[in-house]
Amino acid sequence: MENGSPSKRLHAKTRNGLETLEQVCRTCEYIPLNGGFHFILIDEIDSASKAAQLSLLSRLDSTNSPKRTVFVFTCNTLENLEPRFISRCLELPFQSHGIAAEAARLLETIWEREAGDAEKPNFLRIVQSSKNNIRDAVNSLQVELLNI
Repeated sequence: MENGSPSKRLHAKTRNGLETLEQVCRTCEYIPLNGGFHFILIDEIDSASKAAQLSLLSRLDSTNSPKRTVFVFTCNTLENLEPRFISRCLELPFQSHGIAAEAARLLETIWEREAGDAEKPNFLRIVQSSKNNIRDAVNSLQVELLNI
């Protein structure tokens, strides 16, 4: 956030998340900007209750949204989200296509630091077996490291 505007990262599972959201929105309405935008990040919105999602609808509509404020929601799946909530959002899917070689280099770097000269596993196979999920690939590499 710029020019003294609030910088809050909200988590959808937080008990008082809606109260915090209302407070942040009020702050965004009253803190002036000299250019730029207020930015509200709500993490893991897919874990928010249906009631919480529905209460956000008016904030996402232009009639009740704080001026010059951008809402960003992160989620792991759209399955738990209300269709009316989704309809007010722009979906930006992230893909792991094309990262296998770079992920394999990362695993090799980790291996060299942790295992030294030990015989290297097939890093590309580890990445491909984890379906390009870096966290899963690193966890698989940890298992390999425990076996040396």
